Amino acid sequence: MKKLAVVVAATLFATTAAIAAPQGFGSPNAPAGPQGFANQAPNTVATVKSSAYDDQVVTLQGRLTNYLGKDHYEFTDTQGGTIEVELDDDYDWSSIAKDQLIEIVGQVDKDLLSVSIDVERATPIQAAQ
Repeated sequence: MKKLAVVVAATLFATTAAIAAPQGFGSPNAPAGPQGFANQAPNTVATVKSSAYDDQVVTLQGRLTNYLGKDHYEFTDTQGGTIEVELDDDYDWSSIAKDQLIEIVGQVDKDLLSVSIDVERATPIQAAQ
């Protein structure tokens, strides 16, 4: 009876290990190349709000349109979506102005009820002449 219990346990363990083992990411005949290009970071406010994950680095183009207090601003992207951004007060942001077209790079701060961006860099975009 003990041998039967050991055989059943061993079979169960082997089956579980086989199911839990990592599976391939694609066809075994597919050429090997750099990974990660199919999962581009969101580049609009709408996609940041719908599909970005916490601490994901994103790059957006738009304007600072409203001051919300302390170091928080409303950012409006080129498609009209708005999101709260935080400009760290340890950095000199004097190179950008309200309603100026800029590109921001920052990390998504996703909480239970809100999504915002902690801006690490903001660069003015020169208008085409």
